[in-house]
This record gives sequence, structure tokens and C-alpha cells, in this order.
Amino acid sequence: MSPRSAKAPEQPVDNTVAPTPAKGSGARSRTRGDAPQAILDRYLIERDRQGRPARFYRDHRATEPMFRDEGRKLTTTQSYPDAVADMLKIAQHRGWTEVRVSGDEGFRREAWIQARSLGLEVKGYRPRDRDRQAADEPSVARSPSSRHLDQRAVEERLRAASVVVKRLIEDPAARTRLMEHALQRLHNRMNPARTRDRDSSRDRRS
Repeated sequence: MSPRSAKAPEQPVDNTVAPTPAKGSGARSRTRGDAPQAILDRYLIERDRQGRPARFYRDHRATEPMFRDEGRKLTTTQSYPDAVADMLKIAQHRGWTEVRVSGDEGFRREAWIQARSLGLEVKGYRPRDRDRQAADEPSVARSPSSRHLDQRAVEERLRAASVVVKRLIEDPAARTRLMEHALQRLHNRMNPARTRDRDSSRDRRS
């Protein structure tokens, strides 16, 4: 009887955020270590031979970095929301207004939702309706009745948005402005007739 061959352990998937080919003349950085100072201060960092930040660790006990900075792309073997958020902050800091995400579905979904909350365009993931709802974007196809959100749905969306905003934006005043804007958008979608009446009244006065 032949011995059973041992199954090779599965290799972790490289989840990646990278800029798409540049559109227009906007300058975009691909320099390893070019990141917001708040992120550089948050992690324990291993540097490359040129002294540039390359591997970002949560603490001294971690055997794997939360993510790696390869200059032209950011990679991770994990899908932790905090790591995804910081990778996208670096992408935004570098002027990557449109990014391509690759890797496992959970990572690509989290990256899409958080990137859209930051105003970044995303390639590499096709969002479902609930992903769009999490990012506070309209569904592709919606019935007229679904546009009138009930109060519970509004509260759930605002709670989810608040968590993302607090994680991604450090300035309290900027967080407040963004949440006020999100609240106004939800009220407008709940009361489209009232919004039209207000707009019509404004037009008559102008």
C-alpha cells in the first residue's frame, strides 16, 4: 500500500492595491515609504536597504506584517478593515485617484467599499447592491418603493458610515461636515418630493 502523499499547505493570497494607468497629467507617487505621517507613526516598520519603510507591523509579536509597501503597489495577506483603510489612505496620499484591487473576494469587497467612501474609483471588483448600500451609493436597479428608506435603515447606514469615517478621517471638523452631508443626502432620498418642492421654490426666488 503506497503511503498517502502529504497535502501541501495553502499559500496565503497576495491582496493588492495598485494605481491604474494614469489619466491626464496629474502627478502620482510610486515611491516606497511615501505615506501620511500618522500611518508611519502607528506601525512598527521594517525598512529596505535604502532606509525606506517597506513592511508595516501592528506590534512586536506579529510574524507577518499588516501590509507591505512595494512602491508601485501595496500588498497584504489579510483582509482586516484597519489594514485596508490604511492602505487606501496611502493610495489617496499618493494621488492614486483610481486603483485596481486584486486578491480574495473579502479583501476586494472591503477595499471597494472603503475606497468609494474616500472618493476613489476602483477596478477589480463588481459590487453587489448591499456593497453599494454600505458605501452609500445608489443601487444599479431599484424599484420606486425602495427609494423611500425607513428610519431604521437610515440609522443603520449612518452608524456604518460613522465607523468608516472615524477610521479614515482624523480631523473632527472634516468628519462632522462629511456626516452632515451624508445625513442630508439620506433625507433627500427619503423625501424626494420635498426636495423637488424646495428646489422649485429656490428657482422661483432666483
